[in-house]
Amino acid sequence: MEMVGWILPAVLVALILLLLYLYGTWTYTKWRKYNIPGPAPVPFLGNMMDILKKGLFNASLDWRRKYGKTFGVYFMRESMLLTNDLDIIKEVFLKDFSNFTERSNVPRRTAPYPLNLSVVFTMGDNWRRIRHTMTPTFSTGRLKLMGRYISRCCDNLSSAFQRLTEKQELADVKRIFGAYTIDVIAGTAFGLETDSLVRENNPFLKAIVKMFQKSKTLGWRSAFLTLFPFLSPVLLLLRLSDAPTEEVNNVVRLIDQLIDDRRKNGDNERVDLLHLLLEAEASEADIAAKPQDRQLTRVEIIAQSMLIFIAGYETTATTLHYMTYLLALNPNKQEKLYNEIIAAIGDAPPTYENVMNIKYLDNVIRETLRSFPPVPLIGRRAVEARTIKGVHIEAGSCIGVPLYAFTHDEETFSDPDKFIPERFDDKDMPTVISELAFGMGPRQCIGMRLALYEAKMAAVTIIRRFRFIKVPETPMMITFRRSTLSSPEKPILLGVEPRK
Repeated sequence: MEMVGWILPAVLVALILLLLYLYGTWTYTKWRKYNIPGPAPVPFLGNMMDILKKGLFNASLDWRRKYGKTFGVYFMRESMLLTNDLDIIKEVFLKDFSNFTERSNVPRRTAPYPLNLSVVFTMGDNWRRIRHTMTPTFSTGRLKLMGRYISRCCDNLSSAFQRLTEKQELADVKRIFGAYTIDVIAGTAFGLETDSLVRENNPFLKAIVKMFQKSKTLGWRSAFLTLFPFLSPVLLLLRLSDAPTEEVNNVVRLIDQLIDDRRKNGDNERVDLLHLLLEAEASEADIAAKPQDRQLTRVEIIAQSMLIFIAGYETTATTLHYMTYLLALNPNKQEKLYNEIIAAIGDAPPTYENVMNIKYLDNVIRETLRSFPPVPLIGRRAVEARTIKGVHIEAGSCIGVPLYAFTHDEETFSDPDKFIPERFDDKDMPTVISELAFGMGPRQCIGMRLALYEAKMAAVTIIRRFRFIKVPETPMMITFRRSTLSSPEKPILLGVEPRK
């Protein structure tokens, strides 16, 4: 009888373990079914162990070398087709965009309210309306009007490097450019005049930085939904999947207060992004009556304002700090850039008109983005099944481009580990390659032109005044932190000296 008493519990435990194992592995037959190669998955975790060990940048590069241009991986139980094949990329992101309109979301990320109402996370008609409304905000004319904010921040940036040269201190370029980009966004987005390198106690900027740091982590909700996507409705019902964090709530309150102040004071002279978005403010009833018009609710305006900070803060700072690093390691390229800038504009103040047309400067920025793309992956989700170049993509499947693997593919870029800005002089290079870091097609990063503008303004300002130098503390090779962005494990320290 005692033996019989424990058999039933043992059988139940074994059955539960078997069901759990089957649940954690049954999605892993997908790529075998379509004869698509890829790394072997681990139950429940898929290929996440490789990513946790190496980071997505290095893992995707290793997979490309081992499995070819197109291969299948698993983020926990979620499958994703990764490809470096330019023909497939063009088909998905450009030619057949109507079937790949949604951004892929693997691992599943649960944006907190109201950030989930931003143009990145919305879909369908709401996405089209928000994108249509925001696009004029980044027109050439509007960007030129924002030049005074960027010029002021460039002056602060130049002063910061001047102080370092006077003290003969090394430059932690990520910290310096991080302060520059957050000041640029504070000005261009909200009309705030800040100098984060001198005064770091601005409550608005502190709240924004805390929110950004929080947003970089995957979080338990994302991991939980990736493992158990069928419980998404339950989390929504319990307000757990989109519940805002304290950091998000703080930012929402501050932006809300800025809007109230503007409405109260009748400030109609501003040319910042918030003012331009407020021109499109409408009620939900008005939007429902005329969904084709350029209109946003107040909550959607707050969501876009938050997104502008999150999307523009670290990515541009990352680009600038890698740019100075690469120029320090390649002094001949740095001098060529300096000479090109002087030849183009001399000592004239940098403006939208003169910095955007310096070809070698554009090459340097593009080559920096190729060498160190700020984000590791861009992707789309299929509405209907497709077969492209013999590769079958099921309806609902995600397909992505591992940017670091693509930009270091020897079949696309010769000598991919070398810094060669001149490669972008090739007139036959497809635009899709030169702009890949910003995405492609109708869902390309809406702030791309602003990001390039502020990066080029900063580059002209500092390269004309300073020379960046490799020092013993400067790493010769970059190893990445295992995070969602291309952050180096150790700070990049450079020497700086004034030009004579």
